[in-house]
Amino acid sequence: FCIHHAQAQNRYPIITTVFQKFIYETLRLYCKVALFFYFRKWQVRKLAPIPNGPVIFVANHQNAFLDAVLVICSSHRNPWALARGNVFKKKWAHALLTLIQMMPVYRFRDGFDTLRKNEAILDQCANLLKQGKSVLIFGEGNHNEHYNLRPLQKGFVRMAQVALQQNTALQIVPVGVHYEAHRLFRSRVLVSFGEAIPLTKDFFDENPIQQTEALLKEVAAKITPLILSIPENNYETTWQRLQANRNYYADLVTQLEHEQQLVDSLPADPQPQQPTHNNVLQKILNFYYTINHLPARTVVRSITGMPKLDPQFIGSIKFAAGIVVVPAFYVVQISLVALLSGSVWITLGYAASLPVSVALFKPH
Repeated sequence: FCIHHAQAQNRYPIITTVFQKFIYETLRLYCKVALFFYFRKWQVRKLAPIPNGPVIFVANHQNAFLDAVLVICSSHRNPWALARGNVFKKKWAHALLTLIQMMPVYRFRDGFDTLRKNEAILDQCANLLKQGKSVLIFGEGNHNEHYNLRPLQKGFVRMAQVALQQNTALQIVPVGVHYEAHRLFRSRVLVSFGEAIPLTKDFFDENPIQQTEALLKEVAAKITPLILSIPENNYETTWQRLQANRNYYADLVTQLEHEQQLVDSLPADPQPQQPTHNNVLQKILNFYYTINHLPARTVVRSITGMPKLDPQFIGSIKFAAGIVVVPAFYVVQISLVALLSGSVWITLGYAASLPVSVALFKPH
């Protein structure tokens, strides 16, 4: 673990130039707009104001990079995010991900030699925190679609220790990302920020091991109420019964509380529910959306249907592919309408109808 800190700084530079900041803010704004179209509802809840100064955001991880996009776009802090090291292998990917404030974290499966790079990354994170910036880390260390919090790893604790060694007092903000459906386009998502946990410079001085375990437990205890928690024991049966018994509420905090209450007290047998049907107007709107987005949907589905694709990446790739593929097809389709109609007003009306049809689309 001997990579020089200066080398780490050169390899993962902090965004300083006006051009880089412009690119980052432009991409962030574009992603925020795209999120409003990708999700039928994107709700942000803050149990307390998100603090300024050095902050480590510790979030659950049920999706792939879409989790990071949601947390970054739901906060004013613009945190640097840690991502799986294997996605940084290509030079172009490394340059792009660094530009959008992402840094690699390596796992044992990436190779023992790569683990040495993690110390340099921790130094870089500590340097960012020392400057009053923020870092996002997914505490479980991997992703899984199950609706519960897996045991937290010590990565964020180690990050805090390195920062505190540099005399940087900081705060840890627990984050919960709760998806109505992990892979479904136009579903709903709730992003919750919990109360910050302040860490003073002497936090680990007396008993580091005991304080580490206490911090892991405290952060887990603060994340758990922010998400749905279905016990792993008999998970599939519980999940199926929850789907059969739950009601739907406009407010996603109410929805989450309702679902957690059901999980805690589900009846022995599912209660039959009346099937919901879209009305005639909704069917017409869905049909218009489907026809006009069929080419783009075909391309996206061909990508997400690849046999070796990790299922947890489907939702994220739908989002990423959509923000590139859909606008490209919009340009082609609008150009064709302009060419065939010869009317500015028809072309403008058609162009306006495309994003509106996305906003009005409601999946079954």
